[in-house]
Amino acid sequence: MGLGLPLPGDASYLWQMAALGAVQGLTEFLPVSSSAHLVFTESLLGLPRPGLVLEAVLHLGTVGAVLALCGQDLVRILQAWRRSPLNLTPGQPGRVVWLLLCTTAITGLLGLAFTEPLAAMFASVRWTAVQLVLTGLLLWWAPHTGDRAMHHMTWADAGWVGLAQAVSIVPGISRSGITIVAALWRGIQREEAARYSLLSAIPAILAASGFSLVRDWQAVLSLGYSPVELLVGFTSALGFGMLAIRWLVRALQHGRLRAFSWYCWIVGLGVLAYAWRNGV
Repeated sequence: MGLGLPLPGDASYLWQMAALGAVQGLTEFLPVSSSAHLVFTESLLGLPRPGLVLEAVLHLGTVGAVLALCGQDLVRILQAWRRSPLNLTPGQPGRVVWLLLCTTAITGLLGLAFTEPLAAMFASVRWTAVQLVLTGLLLWWAPHTGDRAMHHMTWADAGWVGLAQAVSIVPGISRSGITIVAALWRGIQREEAARYSLLSAIPAILAASGFSLVRDWQAVLSLGYSPVELLVGFTSALGFGMLAIRWLVRALQHGRLRAFSWYCWIVGLGVLAYAWRNGV
């Protein structure tokens, strides 16, 4: 299924890294599964897989996109928390910090417990395509909206989002999609659900990416990735990630979450048919 990979340092290799960054940036925040699209793209381009390291670098670019667009929101929350760190009264903006820590803790514990078997699933194009189809079903049955703001979320809400975020480790399950849907099912407003999903991505992605980079850094060196090549992927992911966040917010404002279901079904079934026919 691969088109053949030029050697690291080749100019065309930089274009492939930029393409992967674009795929990661666009699909990390749109509810269409970045992991699925990376699996499909890497298989199409014939890229060797260095564990999860390349994805980790690209994910760091998407964290930069969140910080660029949601940085002021995050600063306000942290300032409110700093003024009154132990105020856990519902409705207090600073309480969101503790809710995010709760979400991250649940995601992290489940992620550490199931990292190895879930990472092995990234080798299967067919399995990833099936999960993308399931993501489409999840988006289709999502509630239209809720009536609570982010700072009125409960511990149960935060835990539910953390569980959903852990499930998104499975390739093909969209992190943004499943966390937004989880928040909607708990009665959170559409735009507030998106805000919480974006903010919860920061610690989750940083922790997962940092763990992968430390654990598998030798794999990067053995494949010959240069800092320039990794920087190209990082920058591409950052720029396209900012674009995707704007699209996501606009789609939620107009209640168009279901439109992504059709995309997931078409791509998932198309890739599944192609993989089945070509034995990959």
